[in-house]
Amino acid sequence: MFIACRVILMCNVNDVYVHFPRLQVLDEGGDSLSDEECVKEKLRLLQEFLLTDTQDQLKILEDKLKSSELSTVSYAALSVLLSTADENLCFNMSNRHLNGFSENGSHKDEGEQEGAMDTQEEGDAIKSPSAPKGRGGRRSKADSEPKKSPASTRVTRNSGKQPTILSIVVLLCKSDVKWQFCSWAVEIRLSLSLTPPPKCPDCRQYLDDSDLKFFQGDPDDALDEPEMLTDERLSLFDANEDGFESYEDLPQHKITNFSVYDKRGHLCPFDSGLIEKNVELYFSCAVKPIYDDNPCMDGGVPAKKLGPINAWWITGFDGGEKALIGFTTAFADYILMDPSEEYSPIFALMQEKIYMSKIVVEFLQKNQDATYEDLLNKIETTVPPAGLNFNRFTEDTLLRHAQFVVEQMESYDEAGDSDEQPIIITPCMRDLIKLAGVTLGKRRAARRQAIRHPTKIEKDSKGPTKATTTKLVYLIFDTFFSDQIDQNNKDGGGVKRHRCGVCEVCQAPDCGKCSACKDMIKFGGSGRSKQACQKRRCPNLAVKEAEDDENMDEEEVLPVKETKKMSQAKKKKQTKNKISWVGEPIKTDGRKEYYMKVCVENEIVEVGDCVSVSPADPSHPLYLARITALWEDGEKMFHAHWFCRGTDTVLGESSDPLELFLVDECEDMQLSFVHGKVNVLYKAPSENWFMEGGMDDDIKVIEDDGKSFFYQLLYDGDCARFESPPKVTPSEDSKYKFCASCVRNKERGVQEVPSVYEPLEDEESDSKVFYGLATLKGEQYRVGDSVYLPPEAFNFGAKAVSPVKRSHRKDCVDEDLHPEYYRKSSDYIKGSNLDAPQPFRVGRIKEIFCNRRCDGKPDRMEIKLRLYKFYRPENTHKGPKGAYHSDINQLYWSDEEATVNMAEVLGRCQVEYAEDLVESVQDYSSKGPDRFYFLEVRMRDGCYRGRVLHPEQHRVVSVRECARSQGFPDTYRFFGNILDKHRQVGNAVPPPLSKAIGLEVRKCVQERMRENGIRCPSRLMQTASEE
Repeated sequence: MFIACRVILMCNVNDVYVHFPRLQVLDEGGDSLSDEECVKEKLRLLQEFLLTDTQDQLKILEDKLKSSELSTVSYAALSVLLSTADENLCFNMSNRHLNGFSENGSHKDEGEQEGAMDTQEEGDAIKSPSAPKGRGGRRSKADSEPKKSPASTRVTRNSGKQPTILSIVVLLCKSDVKWQFCSWAVEIRLSLSLTPPPKCPDCRQYLDDSDLKFFQGDPDDALDEPEMLTDERLSLFDANEDGFESYEDLPQHKITNFSVYDKRGHLCPFDSGLIEKNVELYFSCAVKPIYDDNPCMDGGVPAKKLGPINAWWITGFDGGEKALIGFTTAFADYILMDPSEEYSPIFALMQEKIYMSKIVVEFLQKNQDATYEDLLNKIETTVPPAGLNFNRFTEDTLLRHAQFVVEQMESYDEAGDSDEQPIIITPCMRDLIKLAGVTLGKRRAARRQAIRHPTKIEKDSKGPTKATTTKLVYLIFDTFFSDQIDQNNKDGGGVKRHRCGVCEVCQAPDCGKCSACKDMIKFGGSGRSKQACQKRRCPNLAVKEAEDDENMDEEEVLPVKETKKMSQAKKKKQTKNKISWVGEPIKTDGRKEYYMKVCVENEIVEVGDCVSVSPADPSHPLYLARITALWEDGEKMFHAHWFCRGTDTVLGESSDPLELFLVDECEDMQLSFVHGKVNVLYKAPSENWFMEGGMDDDIKVIEDDGKSFFYQLLYDGDCARFESPPKVTPSEDSKYKFCASCVRNKERGVQEVPSVYEPLEDEESDSKVFYGLATLKGEQYRVGDSVYLPPEAFNFGAKAVSPVKRSHRKDCVDEDLHPEYYRKSSDYIKGSNLDAPQPFRVGRIKEIFCNRRCDGKPDRMEIKLRLYKFYRPENTHKGPKGAYHSDINQLYWSDEEATVNMAEVLGRCQVEYAEDLVESVQDYSSKGPDRFYFLEVRMRDGCYRGRVLHPEQHRVVSVRECARSQGFPDTYRFFGNILDKHRQVGNAVPPPLSKAIGLEVRKCVQERMRENGIRCPSRLMQTASEE
């Protein structure tokens, strides 16, 4: 859609020629053209700006006069046609517009200006074949027809018409302009700006649309979502009731007076795919408890900006009157009741198709053999619920919302059980799909072009096409006009239909056992039949061709096969008698004589060439390998460096059948296993690959002749990872037997074995040899480093608290009294981590040593570590609940030790004492992964209640140190275990304190006796004198 301006009404011939200089040249005969050529050129200039009706009339005229022989006679007829055309061309420059704003000096009515722009938009929509229907008008979402005000003369987008040529003719005649120039009165659309009308980047609505509405704002007492959910008015339980812990899903509430809007406050529908595109939509409403069916505002909790909406859903397919629509946020589920007054027009359009899908689903649940006529009868006899803006359903309603209804059927089938009959393949739905032209798997249609064969060049047997299009246009035509394209293909040579390529059946591998697979080239066949595997019949084709639903019933999900190494696969020995060496051996190593060439069945194979090897199981495709060495040691042998096909990787059948992947697997084989020679090319990445990311490579790599392949990546089957092949250059002395796979496997094997260095002579003992450095998988470990270990490496002294299990409820419950009991009878708690695997153990290396063998030398095959244990919060007596209130990076120091094998180490980590950090623990933890800290020490069993640390050392105080602080002499003996001793010390009163208390008590007694005139006993006085 362009925002254009119109040229002013020209009052003389000179003005005409100013805007049409080409016409002046033609009239003056400047181009030396013949009359016929001059007429054709003028027609070309004129025809571009004609409306559809005029163009249709010209088309009819040209067909009659054979446009290839257009003469002055036809030109005269053309002039008459143009002069009598009612809707044609206009010159009006007095109303210029630039991006929707008037020029200086223009004081036209704003409605007239917008009407002119709307008229131009309508013309753009007519002329653009790729523009969607109805975009030019952009009618109101609430009304199917534009509203016309009798008191207003404003020209709207839907009511505006282009000015007629008759008005121009009258004005031109009044200005004494000759009639011959009236035929050149054309409407010129000067695209002063290619900038389209602005759209909202979130909801994609036109910002200049009169139907665009803004959210009016929330009331002052509206609450945020977390605060609203804790309101007592929404609680199902009283303060003294217990039961909220039994919820398995999110809480559910009902909302009324709701409005849905984007981040910019634009009211927008939620069914237009915005949520699926991760656009954040929010809604404000009044929230009511789930049991309240009254849509009024009374008793509701006003809430603001709930969301964003994670999903919207439809339920209520159980025969009820209404279809329930719901939102899901991160905190709760909400069921919609009544929209707000400002949102009602938008919501009314969505209700029609939602209720339509409810009728279809409920009808097909009980009548799967029904025909399309039965469905129409059901729809037309169904009365919509009260309160909606429509009063009846028709066939037009069904066809208008057919795409939405079919998508709901697909979603309904996906949510059903595996033994349920799909609704989408019923005769009724198949007829609806054909009548309405519904695209199955519409959301996946965009993937079809991406997964097609990028290197297979199809032969052009149909000649040149009529148009050259972009990939996007081609995809649109392939999606919306697939039936027409298929029909053209049948007429032009009988090209077979293609599978969708995205369903599970299309993604399954070829079975290799049916007759079609045995004839394929990759299974050793001739490749003449060119038939697909019989077990890969696409269900989308079955629906399109209206076949019986037997194919859908036979659909099976093939089990995932375990990835087997190429060297472990069984190969078939070929009966080849003609195997001979070419040339003399280039190297002799013991009994082995190495060669560079060999002749296999009159075919020369050299070191570095690629060959195919026949499998023992004929259902498997041929194995492919590169020859890295040729030798004879009693038998003619070769060393094979294997390739794997894309079907052997995680890509499965979606991979390119011509692309291979290098693997680090190799083996020695006899030359009699070779099936034949193949051509494998290396496709190197572009030097400017980082600037070409995301671009499709349309370059033809190789021809698909069954013996040509290419590779560009190395595949790691253990990690399912694709890597760039490392560059390894062999030396001149080892070219005849150099294998890159052997080199990489040897280097990997060396890194997998731990090694020790830097022996510590001052710490040696009779049974151990200590070291200062150990290496494993390229990492270095020293004394004092912290390491990860598997959970089974060592255990902790504290006994973890076992999780509390809820008592199992009995099944004999009256369902009439407790209809929701089944939801509370499961022990499963959503989001529970009870069954989650344990995290790695963390330890600090104290010693690195090897035990001495009988001969006194260290046994380096078994390197051991002596380390301190670190406790996580859940490993202490607190149990799993301790982790809920602790930092995930917090550990507890302990003086417990454990001895583990160096081979069990899984990696390095960093553990620091928090008081030694020069920054906060938050900043320290955020600087990288594998960072931990500790602040407290975990006490040994029996003293975990006290957290008494040594003032100078990172340890707890001993029993004797605690006793000294209490005043016990060092000669005092405690009995029992450590727990009993600590309890005796803690429960005892220190002797100095006891003496001080006793002296103070005696002093008070003596003073009281003196005041009362009582004589103190001699024994009490004697003790006082001694003190």
